[in-house]
Amino acid sequence: METIYTAIILGIVEGLTEFLPVSSTGHLIMASDLLHLDQEKYASFNIIIQLGAILAVVFLYHRRFMSLLDLKKLQSLKDNLNQKGFNALHIAIAIVPTLAIGFVSHKYIKAHLFSPKVVVYSLVIVGVIMLIVEKIKPKAEVITVDQITYKDAFIIGISQCFALVPGVSRSGATMLTAMMRKVDVITAADFSFLISVPVITIATVYEFLKSYSSFSADDSIGLLVGFVVSFIVAIVAIKGFLAILKKLSLAPFGIYRIIVGLLFNHFRL
Repeated sequence: METIYTAIILGIVEGLTEFLPVSSTGHLIMASDLLHLDQEKYASFNIIIQLGAILAVVFLYHRRFMSLLDLKKLQSLKDNLNQKGFNALHIAIAIVPTLAIGFVSHKYIKAHLFSPKVVVYSLVIVGVIMLIVEKIKPKAEVITVDQITYKDAFIIGISQCFALVPGVSRSGATMLTAMMRKVDVITAADFSFLISVPVITIATVYEFLKSYSSFSADDSIGLLVGFVVSFIVAIVAIKGFLAILKKLSLAPFGIYRIIVGLLFNHFRL
């Protein structure tokens, strides 16, 4: 029963934070620390339940994903290069750097960077950067994902690599970079959501294949519960996040990161 309660808590944390620029991995590490959980064991658990949150994006953006799977649009690389509007090549260009660097550095990151102290530093530093970017960002010229170029996709994809460090936030890194590329904040969020699906899906499947044998029957139930909870909560969180962005942009999240990082540092480290 304790496993189910833990899974519900972690599922809520995952669903709430996966697509907000506050770092779901960082929050899960902090939650695990506050709950006195085995960080090494729950690192895999936390990665796997991310798939529930990803399913929420597929559910909310299903029309866009269906258009990406149009066989006529996928028939040749040349056609994709000449095609106007957002297509599968944008996603491929954006995710390759993260997948490559993540594959090479996975063991090191999991062994040395999955710690509360790293999360605190990342939360505060990126929070400050958010506030700075909000002040200096250029006027937005790109107001839909169909206007994002392949060059934009590649640069945003490179920035996603920094999110391999717990606490940085994948959505935070990609959105900040997109905004500096003159992409509207809502469009930046949409693009961040879309490219998150293949990256996190691949990472989740890879982690599951590596660690599934270490999970017991109770753990399997916990994984299922965490998956379902994160899916439901993520749907609500994404809609709420977009509503906040329309009115307040990223500044509140930058302030939140700094406050949470400093408070956690004071009380737990």
